[in-house]
Amino acid sequence: MNFFKSKRKVSLVLGSGGARGLVQIGVIKMLLQKGYIIDEIVGCSIGSLIGAAYAQGKLDELEEWLKGVTKMKVFQLMDFSNPWFGILKGTKALDSLKLVFPDMAIEKLPIRYVAVATDLRNECEVVFDTGSVYDAIRASIAIPAVFTGVDSEGRYLVDGGVLNPLPINYVKKSKRNLVVVVNLDGRPDPEVGEVVAGGKYTSLTVLQEAYFAMRRRLSQLSIDMHKPDYVITVPHNTAGIWDYHRTLDLVEKGMKWTDLLMPDANLKRKKAPANS
Repeated sequence: MNFFKSKRKVSLVLGSGGARGLVQIGVIKMLLQKGYIIDEIVGCSIGSLIGAAYAQGKLDELEEWLKGVTKMKVFQLMDFSNPWFGILKGTKALDSLKLVFPDMAIEKLPIRYVAVATDLRNECEVVFDTGSVYDAIRASIAIPAVFTGVDSEGRYLVDGGVLNPLPINYVKKSKRNLVVVVNLDGRPDPEVGEVVAGGKYTSLTVLQEAYFAMRRRLSQLSIDMHKPDYVITVPHNTAGIWDYHRTLDLVEKGMKWTDLLMPDANLKRKKAPANS
């Protein structure tokens, strides 16, 4: 750990991964319990949503809202679109979330907040650090073929995780914060969920596992390149993309894994390896 780094202030990077990302609520709660001060959040996809709620001081409200989400509620929030462009519009869910925390200009948030999306038309990353919070979230969560993309100003925006599922590179370099990242693309762990057994791959599982393998490699490359201080790694099979009804369990997992990895902020410590 850099001697000149803060012992308490944290730049937190929140990754993409659908409902699996609810673990990140628990991560934030445990970091705060241990005395850390999170004054910068960089997120993509589900990480952009959870990060925005925290930046507005509304994380508890978001957690309570999510605890009320059942499988039926997930279905009710699905506003189906022309499947030629994407299965879901995403408007109904975001309108409901605006009752939990309102839209506002990113530049007016009390801490630095960055959301990352992917511009498919120009094959590049797009950074939202000004403008509407919900415009940023909507672009960043647009899982290709699941949610319709955002076609605007010569760009076609989809989920930030397409090119950069763990956007550590957008942490502000001038800060001397500890950099803590939540990697939602850990290798599957049979202790937390099902895994593809015995190499029995169907055509569907081949496509799925190939995509997951690419994401894991992208995330690991980002970690290797930017060398964050702490990496909280969440096995990919912790939850499915639509498992929002499991909020309580996933938040508890996030708190547990963070507690195991992170020392209390007032204790002297050395840099810790990533958990696995």
